[in-house]
Amino acid sequence: MGIVFLLLGFAAGTEYRFFYAHLLLGTVCIARSWQIYQQRKEINRRRRMTVLTQTQKMDGNSLVKPTGE
Repeated sequence: MGIVFLLLGFAAGTEYRFFYAHLLLGTVCIARSWQIYQQRKEINRRRRMTVLTQTQKMDGNSLVKPTGE
């Protein structure tokens, strides 16, 4: 939607009554969509890490024992 608002504003020209409103709305839409993208990316990264930690299993034989025992 942001790109559409920007294109409509630029296509209409500076004499168009709502030129600056279109530019402002386009910029706000693009900024908000970028913010939502970043938040979803972080949530998905956390979700993948949670799944990884829940599926990892360790048994006593796989632990590294300190030297000197």
